[in-house]
Amino acid sequence: MKKLFLFAFSILIVCSFSGCKNHAANKLKRQMKPFAKSYLKTERIVGYDSLTIDCVDTITEMGYARLNVELLTQMEASYQQQYEQAVSEDKGQTLEYLSLYINEIGRTKADFEDLMENGDLKEDGILLYMVSGHYFKDNERVPFIFFVTADKRKIHTLDPFGDNLLYKDESTGK
Repeated sequence: MKKLFLFAFSILIVCSFSGCKNHAANKLKRQMKPFAKSYLKTERIVGYDSLTIDCVDTITEMGYARLNVELLTQMEASYQQQYEQAVSEDKGQTLEYLSLYINEIGRTKADFEDLMENGDLKEDGILLYMVSGHYFKDNERVPFIFFVTADKRKIHTLDPFGDNLLYKDESTGK
């Protein structure tokens, strides 16, 4: 009887802890729903039937750098392909612009890679939340992803050339 009681008690404890985790995850998803509505509105997506937050992941400083390097790698490949096409079509003016874009992408990517290699980026803590979800419009499931700042105050646009969250303002320390 005592063993049965201990077994039942340990099952109850395990279930209650996993219930707390599910409660926290569900609460975070609920907190992100207004951001999702705002995100869809800024993307000019209206008239959807339903909206669901599928997952909220945390992004660390290192994860943020990796995301940007991946984005820049994809951009670089795309511009390189356009450059090669412009070479074959002998478009001089276009080649100049594409060359500038490719060089800027390379410099920005190198900056992120340097930050990753120098050991100053944290592998823990929350820099951003990455929110993935979907909406239904005309019986079609459409996925989306957006980012929310760690303080849960605003949507963050991932822009490796603009607002880099890894460079802190030295005058304010933020």
